[in-house]
Amino acid sequence: MFILFIAFAAVIFLDVAAFTATGSETLQPDGTPLAKALVVYDPGLSGSAKTVAYKVALDLQAQGCTVNFAGIKSGTAANTTGYNIVVAGGPIYAGAPTGSVKDFLTNLNPAGTSKVGVFGSGQGATSPEDVAAIRNAVPALQDGGALANAVVVKIGQSEDLDARAADFVSQLLQ
Repeated sequence: MFILFIAFAAVIFLDVAAFTATGSETLQPDGTPLAKALVVYDPGLSGSAKTVAYKVALDLQAQGCTVNFAGIKSGTAANTTGYNIVVAGGPIYAGAPTGSVKDFLTNLNPAGTSKVGVFGSGQGATSPEDVAAIRNAVPALQDGGALANAVVVKIGQSEDLDARAADFVSQLLQ
């Protein structure tokens, strides 16, 4: 019983940071916008997932997108209509995205032509097993799910953030 209580408390504690993610900002590209993107993040306890999300947002902006960069509990994140690209991500705890990221993705209903990207931020270098674990944790990302065609990556804290974010954005824009 004690172990169950500890596990439950850990899950609640690790997801509490999402409730602080209520801000948003708009990043305008130089010149005429080519697309409109929404980048939603759960900052996690360390804030490193917000850093990853912001780098992704800046890369989308550099590619000509108007980007709404939004905390997962913000009003901006609640309205996902009208975007060509929707990206959501946050930390990976115990091999899975946080509850707030899972909920966001479960409720996401993008337009048929919208691209969806999902990132997880965590320790160590990325492996195919990490990406599979993210997909397996969110039913909408699995084969036959509403987001089965999403681009899914994990960006490890020991990896080159600039290169990994640029690769992720490149995959989204294909």
